Amino acid sequence: MQLKNFMKLGWQHISHDMTEELYLKTGIDVTKPRSIKGNVNERCNYKCRYCDFWRLKEYQNEMTISQWQAALLSLKEFLGWYSIEFVGGEPFIKKGFIDLLEFCYSQGISWGVITNGSGFFNRKNVEKVVAARPIKIDISVDSANSEIHDFVRGVPGSLSKITQGIGFLREEQKRLKQKFPIRIKPTVHKHNFRYLPELVEWTKSVGATTIDFNFVKPWTSEVTTELWIRDKSDQKALAEVVETLISMKKDGAPIENSELKLRSFVDHFQGKTVNYGILPCRLSLRDYHIQPNGDVQMCSLYPAMGNVKNSSARDIWYNEETKKVRAQMVACQLLGKPGCENFCLTSQTSFKHQLQRGLVMLQQMAQV
Repeated sequence: MQLKNFMKLGWQHISHDMTEELYLKTGIDVTKPRSIKGNVNERCNYKCRYCDFWRLKEYQNEMTISQWQAALLSLKEFLGWYSIEFVGGEPFIKKGFIDLLEFCYSQGISWGVITNGSGFFNRKNVEKVVAARPIKIDISVDSANSEIHDFVRGVPGSLSKITQGIGFLREEQKRLKQKFPIRIKPTVHKHNFRYLPELVEWTKSVGATTIDFNFVKPWTSEVTTELWIRDKSDQKALAEVVETLISMKKDGAPIENSELKLRSFVDHFQGKTVNYGILPCRLSLRDYHIQPNGDVQMCSLYPAMGNVKNSSARDIWYNEETKKVRAQMVACQLLGKPGCENFCLTSQTSFKHQLQRGLVMLQQMAQV
């Protein structure tokens, strides 16, 4: 992430925190979207054991690239400069997705993406992607051990392909003199938790920038039967691994997570409430997540606020339905508890934690 973008994001967080506090204390709503995601598809070419996308019998209808372009321009008219993170499914298997990234660059819209690393990791596509100036590329990797990673991700040879692809990314970064974070995003579960320190070392060895751990959530039957860290002996071992990670972070390892977040992992697998001191839930004051069909949601537990195909971003954010949902979400009592699909994510991320994560990325990129 370039310094100027980091500074823009920092100012955004400060100003957004002020408008959130104003709403919470007075009910005056001058908030604007802060966490913008574009879910371009539900389709995926991987078969991760903790995800159901690849098992769906029917998928949401997907907007065309021109409809996505119109939605992004509407956000630009509303917000001015902003950044969007594209997600899936696997976004790179959507026809025309790289064209959409190039459109973002041409319009001054900053973008990042989270990918399984399979859909574009060849030289030709990497050249186009890096030329479109990402602010970050997040890659899902569960283990430096190919047997574990490939089994959980459901695709033989996937780790090898990711490793090669990161090499292509690094070469193209160097050629175009671009610096942006390549972030490794593991999902912590029973199969891989003992090997997380080795994954940190792998992250450094392949030239990725940072690593950001997140725990598995109970979304599939496999999570319940084979991926949940349930035994007390395993939970004790997890606590020991967490302390190892914290020690590594103190010694300069490129781990983004705070100590508080890492230590919460044991509580999560014990079924305890996990929160980081930021209440009430703030998703409704921050999140603008565009679904494949154009619906905009702040949380999957609540109805859509509108659809980008027939409403502007400004109208969606301030319409009467949004006002009702926003009030309900602020009063929601699920935050940090099982059943809350967003706990530990944006709703409980303070500016301090975001700043610390950003500084880790900047420090690592300065060493490249």
